[in-house]
Amino acid sequence: MLAAFNLNAIELGPTGSGVEMSGFVVFDYVNDDGSGPVPGVNDGDSSFDTTEVELNFDWSSGPVAFSLDYNVFGDDRTGTAGESDMEEAVLTYTISDNLSVSAGRMLSYLGFEAYDAPNMYQISSAYISTATSYLYDGYADGVSIDYATDIFSIGVWAGLEEQSSFEYALAYTGIENLTAKYIYADYGGSDESKQTIWASYSMGSLLVAAEVANHENNGALGNDVDANLIMANYGFTDSVSLTLRLSNTDDKIAAIETEKFTVSPTYMVTDDLALLAEYSDIEHSDEFVGIELIYTF
Repeated sequence: MLAAFNLNAIELGPTGSGVEMSGFVVFDYVNDDGSGPVPGVNDGDSSFDTTEVELNFDWSSGPVAFSLDYNVFGDDRTGTAGESDMEEAVLTYTISDNLSVSAGRMLSYLGFEAYDAPNMYQISSAYISTATSYLYDGYADGVSIDYATDIFSIGVWAGLEEQSSFEYALAYTGIENLTAKYIYADYGGSDESKQTIWASYSMGSLLVAAEVANHENNGALGNDVDANLIMANYGFTDSVSLTLRLSNTDDKIAAIETEKFTVSPTYMVTDDLALLAEYSDIEHSDEFVGIELIYTF
C-alpha cells in the first residue's frame, strides 16, 4: 500500500505530535558460491532474497520523544536467521538544546559503518568476523546520557545489570566537514572490551574515512581481533556515486589475517529507490558479487 501511494511517511495527529511511520525494504542478489542472503555471511548458496523489511514509528510531544523500530523480517549483520523482532524502543527526554537522556533498547555507539542497509555506502560490511568475534555491537537495553555542542559531543551508555556494561563515546566536530570519534565499550564481569576510532572528511562530492577497531579478551580463550579500514565515496552526479574500500581483519587465535577490497557503485533511481552493486576480493575466500535494491518510505 505504501509503495502504491508513494508515501514517504504517514503522520497521525497534529504536526509535531502523534506518530510518524517510515521504513525500508531490502532485496539482495549475491553470487559468489560462499554468500547467501546476508552480505558477507557464508552459507554456500547464490540467491535472490528479501533481506530485510523494517517499520519505524516516531512519537514526539514537547521535550519527550519515543522511537520504535520493528524488524518485520530480516537477517542482521552478524548472520542471525531472519525473524520478526523489536530492534529499537527508545524513550528520550531533551533537557536542553545540548543535553538529553534516553532509556530503552538502543543501538551501540560502536563503529563507523552503519547497521541498516539504507545508511551504508556498500552492500557488505568491512570486516571478516569469526563466529565468536564481531567488531561492532547491535542493540541492547540500557540508559544513556548525551551532551553535544558544535565542537564536541559526549555520550555514555550503561546496561544497568548487576555487573553493568558501559559504552563511552567522544566526538570532535570543531572543523567544518570533519568528524572524528572514539568509542570504548567494556562488558560487566569480564575483561572483554571493544574500541573503535574513526574519522571522516568531506570535500565537495568526495567523502574519505578511516577506522581502527579492536576486540580484546573475547571468550574463554581470550581472543583478540584487530581491524582497520580506509574508504572513499565520490558522487559523480546527484544519482551516481562510487565507493572504494580496503579493510583488514586480524584474528589472533585463528592466526588468520584477511584483507578485503571492495568496489561498490550506487545509482539512485529515485529519491526513495537505490540500486547498489558490489564486487569484493576477499583474501582466503571466494569473491563477493552482489546487487542490492533498497526502497525507503
